[in-house]
Amino acid sequence: MASVLERLRSVRLSRRQTWNSTPWVMRICFYAAVFLLFASVSALVLLLRTTYLSPLEIFLNVVITGVFATAYAAVWIWQRYWVIAVLLICERGVFSVVGAHYRTGPLLIAADSPLHRQHQVLGVIGIVWVSLGYLLFAAFFGTQGARYFRAHNEIAMAAEIHRALVPPIHKTIRSFEIYGISVPSGEVGGDLVDVATDGESWTGYVADISGHGVSAGLLMAMFKTAMRTGVKGASSTELLAEVHRALYPLKTPNMFATVGVLQWTGRVLNLALAGHLPLLHYVQSCGEVREYPALDLPWGILADQTFHSTELVCQTGDILVLLTDGLTEVFDSSGREMGIGPLKELLGKSASQKLPELFSSLRATALNFGRQDDDQTMLVVRCL
Repeated sequence: MASVLERLRSVRLSRRQTWNSTPWVMRICFYAAVFLLFASVSALVLLLRTTYLSPLEIFLNVVITGVFATAYAAVWIWQRYWVIAVLLICERGVFSVVGAHYRTGPLLIAADSPLHRQHQVLGVIGIVWVSLGYLLFAAFFGTQGARYFRAHNEIAMAAEIHRALVPPIHKTIRSFEIYGISVPSGEVGGDLVDVATDGESWTGYVADISGHGVSAGLLMAMFKTAMRTGVKGASSTELLAEVHRALYPLKTPNMFATVGVLQWTGRVLNLALAGHLPLLHYVQSCGEVREYPALDLPWGILADQTFHSTELVCQTGDILVLLTDGLTEVFDSSGREMGIGPLKELLGKSASQKLPELFSSLRATALNFGRQDDDQTMLVVRCL
C-alpha cells in the first residue's frame, strides 16, 4: 500500500513539475484546446434537443461548458481536487438558470420523428467518441509529459555540469597570457577548453567531442578528468596516449574527439594536433599568420593509436590560436562555407587587441557570415 501511495505521489509531483516547466504559450494552447473540445461536446448535446434555441442561448451554453471544462483541467493539473465540488455546484446553478428557457421555445422536431432519432444517435456517437478521444489524448500526453520532464531534467543537469567543467579561462603564466572560452550551440556543449599548470609549466588544450547532448557531455567530463590526472610530468603525446588507453574502452565506438594540445615545459613549446583544425600562429616579427596542420587522426578513432608533436618557436608578441570547427563550419544563405581563411586574415589585422576582444572579433566574423550551428570554442595564447 505504501508503495502505491508513493507511486501516486511521484506521478502527481511529475505532473506539476512538467506543467511548471512548460512555456506560457503552450499552456495557453492547452487551455484553448480543452475549451474548444468541450464546447464542441456542448454543441452535440444541444443537437439532441427538439425545441428552438436562440443564438444567445446557444452561445452561452457552449461558452459556459468550455469555461467549466477549462477550470476542471486546471484543477486536475494543480491537484486542488477539493475545488471540484465547488465547480460542480456552480456549474449546476449556472445551467439551471440558462436551461430554464429551453422549454419555452417552439417545437422544431417531433419528439418521436425519424429525424429526431437520427439526431439523437449521431449526437450520442459524437459525444462518446469525442470524450474517448480526449481521454486517450490525456493518457498519451500525461505519460509522454513525464518522460519529457525526466529528459528535460537530465539535459538541465548536463548543462550545469558543462558550465562547471568549461568555465572561461584568463590567466598569465610566466611569459604567456592565456584566454580560453567555449560558447555552446545548445543547452549542453560538446567542446572543452582547459589549462592545467603547476606554476612553471602549463598544458592548454581544446577538444571537440563528436555529437551533442548528454553522451557528449559525459565523455567530455571523463576526458577532462583524465587529462588533469595524467598531465603532470607527461609530454603532450604521452598525455594523449594515456587518455586514449584509459577512455577508449569506456566510450561507444562511434564517439571520438578532435584535440589540439599546447604545452610549455619551461623550455620548449610543443603542439600536438589529433584530427583538429590547424593551429594559427601570428608571427609579430613579420606580421604573417602561419598554419600548423594536424599530424594524427582524431582521438578515439582506432583502438591502438599513437600521437606526434611539433616544437614551436614563439617570440614576444606572437599569438597562438586553437579553435574548433564551430567557428569555421558556418554557412551563408547560399550554403557556402566560411572556412578558416577569414579568421586567419582577421587575426593578422587584430593581433594588437586584448585577448577577450580578439576572441569576440573572431567570433563576430563567424556570426556575421552565418548562424551558429555548433559549439564555438577557442584557446588564445600571447607570448609576453
